[in-house]
Amino acid sequence: MNIRELRKAYNLSQAALAEKLGVTAKTISRLENGQMMISDQIADRIWDVFGVEIAGGEEKKPVKKVKAPKLEIYIQSPLGGNITPEEVAARMPEGTEACFVRVDQNLIWWVRGEETGAVEIWSDDR
Repeated sequence: MNIRELRKAYNLSQAALAEKLGVTAKTISRLENGQMMISDQIADRIWDVFGVEIAGGEEKKPVKKVKAPKLEIYIQSPLGGNITPEEVAARMPEGTEACFVRVDQNLIWWVRGEETGAVEIWSDDR
């Protein structure tokens, strides 16, 4: 996901995104048009606001998908508790294209077309 796609996913104008990141709308325009590289400071702000990592002007590449039928994966919170990828998938709305697990925020952020949202990983009634 690039800056423009991120902005559109959250239905933000360049000015609104700029305000959230503490930069000017011109900076957002320059980032979107490739006239400026994303600084570490802006990348950190994007992470803080959206939970998405972008570094050095390019998004980090997703992990390569491999078939591992016998591999069990558990996502563990530093505060305790585990969740499996299957449990994450079960909590996503139908048609979800991507999700980002943030155990430090107790949230799973999801993207479905232009729509985004979040669900709690663990709730008090678990």
